[in-house]
Amino acid sequence: MNKVIITALLLILVYDQLSAQNPNWPQPDKAEFEYSANVVATIQLDGVISNNVADTIAFFDGSDIRGLSTPISLGNGQYRHFVTIYAHHAIDTLIIKVYHQGTDHIYEVQQAFIFEVQRITGSVDNPYIINIYPDNDAPISLLPVPDQNTLEGEVFPVIDMAAYLVQPDPFDVDWSYTANPNLVVQFQGSELIVSPMAGFTGQTQLVVRATEQSMAMMMSGGNNASRATSSQQYAEVTITYQVTPLYLPPLWNPAIPSQGILLGETFDNIALHDFENQFEGPLIKYDYLPLIVEKVPPSPIPDWQIITHSETTMNLVAKVNYTPKYQFHHPDDKLAAFVGDDIVGVAQRNSINGLYYLSIRGDNINDSIVTLKFYSGEMKDILIAKSTFLYQQFTILGHDAYPYVVDFTPLLPVVPDLPVSNGTYVMPINIVDPDWIGSLTFTFFALDPEYPQYLFDTTNATFCVTTDLNQLTTYYQDADGDGLGNPLISTNLCGLPIGYVTNNYDCDDADPLNITSNIVATETSGSANNDGYICSGAPVVLNHLSGQSYLWTNGATTASITVNPTVTSNYAVTTTYSSGCQTYQTTTIYVEGTVVMISDNDGFGSLRQVLHCINEGGTITSNQPMIDSSYLTSSLVIDKNVTISGLDNTSRPVIFIDLTQAPNGLTIDENKTLNLSNIDLTIGNNAANKDVITGLGNVHIQNLTVIKDE
Repeated sequence: MNKVIITALLLILVYDQLSAQNPNWPQPDKAEFEYSANVVATIQLDGVISNNVADTIAFFDGSDIRGLSTPISLGNGQYRHFVTIYAHHAIDTLIIKVYHQGTDHIYEVQQAFIFEVQRITGSVDNPYIINIYPDNDAPISLLPVPDQNTLEGEVFPVIDMAAYLVQPDPFDVDWSYTANPNLVVQFQGSELIVSPMAGFTGQTQLVVRATEQSMAMMMSGGNNASRATSSQQYAEVTITYQVTPLYLPPLWNPAIPSQGILLGETFDNIALHDFENQFEGPLIKYDYLPLIVEKVPPSPIPDWQIITHSETTMNLVAKVNYTPKYQFHHPDDKLAAFVGDDIVGVAQRNSINGLYYLSIRGDNINDSIVTLKFYSGEMKDILIAKSTFLYQQFTILGHDAYPYVVDFTPLLPVVPDLPVSNGTYVMPINIVDPDWIGSLTFTFFALDPEYPQYLFDTTNATFCVTTDLNQLTTYYQDADGDGLGNPLISTNLCGLPIGYVTNNYDCDDADPLNITSNIVATETSGSANNDGYICSGAPVVLNHLSGQSYLWTNGATTASITVNPTVTSNYAVTTTYSSGCQTYQTTTIYVEGTVVMISDNDGFGSLRQVLHCINEGGTITSNQPMIDSSYLTSSLVIDKNVTISGLDNTSRPVIFIDLTQAPNGLTIDENKTLNLSNIDLTIGNNAANKDVITGLGNVHIQNLTVIKDE
C-alpha cells in the first residue's frame, strides 16, 4: 500500500445522537458507481485513539451512503479503518458520520470531505485522523505571530488575528489581551492595532487571547444546552514587539545633478553615494520612478479602427511599461498594431489585470513587420515602440503569467534590486531610444531597507537630449538656496533645473571656511538709521570688507563706496578671495518719494514718512486710485511748508485721524503753512472733543476740502 503522508486534520463535528445503538449502515453497491477512492483512517476521542472494533466510519452524499469502514486489527489492540468510497463523479464532496461505540453516539462531521478518483488518503503508518470530542467542542489554537518591529513614534502594522486562528468549530470568537504599560492596544473585530507609548523604545511582549463562545450560547433548548461544554475554549499567543530608537534617514545632499547632452552622446554615470550623505546604516536601497508629464499641447485620443477583416490572426498578451518601475494605467490608454500605415489590431487595457489582449488580423501579411503604437491618457501623447516583431499567423506572444512587455521609455536608470553595502553604487543612465530628443525627469529614492516607509529621501533629476548646442545652458548648483551657484558643480541642460542657478558666484558650497558675503549699508537718513530706507539724495556708505578685490556694478574697485540715490536702487559687488573663489552679493536701498503708497499710520510709503522726507515747499500726492486714504493713529506734525493734494475735486483722498490715543490731529509749526488741495479730513473717536488742528502755523484750503466728524 502506498504511504501518503497526511497532516492530521481537526474535523468539525456536530453532535447528533441519532441512535443509542450501532446504526448498521449498509455497504454501498460498487456496481452502481463509476469511480472509487480509498481512505485509511483512525478515530480519536478527545485526543485519545479509539481502538474499538465496533467503531464505524461512513461517507455520505446527502442521505446516500458512499463508503463504510472495515476495522482491521494491527495487533496489540490497535485498529485501522479501511474505507472504499464510491462516486458518480471524478471529484465530489461528501460528508462523514462516525459511530463511536464507547459513547454510543453518532457524530456528523461538518467539514466536507473532497473525493478524488483513485486517491489514497492516509496509510497504515500515517492514517487519516478523525477527531471527535465528548462535548463536540473542538479546542482552538493560535499559530505563532512573527515579531513586530517599528520605529520610535510610529505605529506597528495592523495584524488580522483571524489569519492565525485555528478553529475547527464555526462559533464566534472574542478577542482580548493582557494590558502592557509600554503599548497602546485596541481590537477592531479581529484586527489588532498596536502603537508604542510615547518615549518607549526596546522590546516588550503582548499576550493575546482568543475565546470561543460556548456551545450553550450557540444552541437553544434544554437538551442541546445540556450537551454544551461547561468551559469555553480559548487559546493564547505571545507577540514580541520591538521599538527601534529613531535615527537619521537617508538624505540627498547635494541633489543628484541633472544632465543634458547632444544627440549621439552618452550621459555620465552617477555615483549615488556621493549625493547621499547622512544615512549611517549598513545598507541603502536605491529606487526611482519616472515623472509622467502631460504633453503641451496635448494630442487627442486617436480613432484607431480596423477597416479590413481577415480569417487569420496573431494574438498578443502585452504589458505596457514606462521603465520597469511604472506600468501605464489610465482608462484612455490604447494599444494598436500597425503594418506599414495599416491598422491591424487595437486593444484597450484590461481593468482587472492591466494587460492588453491584442488580436492582430491580416491576410497575406505573413512575415510582415508589426509596429506597436500606444496612446497614453496620462501623457496625452502617442508613443511608438522601437522594438518590432514579425507577423506569424496563429502565433500567440505572451500570456497572463508572462506577458509580452512593451516598454516605451527612451531612457533607463539602472539600480540594483537589492540594498547595497554602505550605499556605494554607480548608476548608469542608459539610452534606450538612440533617436529620442526631449527631456525626462526621474524621482530618485534613497531608502532604509528596515523602515523604507518612514526613513527615505527623494530628489528629482532631469535628463535631456537635443540636436542644438545652443539649447544647452550651463547651470551651477545652489545647494544652500542663497541664489548663488557653486562654480565647482555645474551641468549642461535644456532648461533650468530645481536647485541650480545661472551664476557661479558662491563660495559657500566649496570653501571649507564657509565664507559669507554681505554688504553693510550705513546711513542716517529717513526715520531710522542704517535700515536701508532713506530720503532722496541722502548719502549711503556701502561696505564689503571680507575679500581680496572688489568690482561694483558702478565700476568701483574699493571695498567701500558712497552713493546718493534719488530713486530706489540695487547695488551689487563681485568679491574675489585669495582662494580664487568669487561671491556675488546685492543690496537694495529704498528711497522715499513724494507719493503716498500705503494707508498705514507709519512705514515706508506712508503719509508720515513721505512728509518726513519731502523737501521744503514740496507737494505730496497719493497713488490713486490704489491708495485713496491715510489712517493716522498719532498726531502728524507739519514742520515744513508743504502741499497735500488729490487728483481733482471729485477724487479726493481722505486723511482719517483716529483721536482715541492721539492728543490732537494735525500740529502745524510756527511760520509753516499746510496747503490742502482736494483733500478731505475725517475725524474719528473724538468724544473728548480734542483739537483737530493746532499749532502756530497756518492752513490754506485750495479747491475743495471737506472736514467732518464720524
